[in-house]
Amino acid sequence: MYAGQFTPVVPARSGPRHDEGVSPVADIEQARATFAKFDADGDGRVTPDEFKRAMAEMGDHLVTGPMAEAVIKAKDSDGDGLMSFDEFWTSVQG
Repeated sequence: MYAGQFTPVVPARSGPRHDEGVSPVADIEQARATFAKFDADGDGRVTPDEFKRAMAEMGDHLVTGPMAEAVIKAKDSDGDGLMSFDEFWTSVQG
């Protein structure tokens, strides 16, 4: 898995899309569960170290510190150096 892609981290939908009758609540709850895997300390923010660690736990041992920092920076819309759930949710919306 490429560290900059979150879509594979959130399990693929096998059913219809939101506009086809599936509740968006189910998707956001699934995204919250995935985000929790990254947010090791549960503070609502993902650091580059947490991101790197989570990716390794999911089998991607090739994510380096600089790669993790770049991914977080790319998703960090408020410039705090961390990724909030809202920033994560925005990134998985595509």
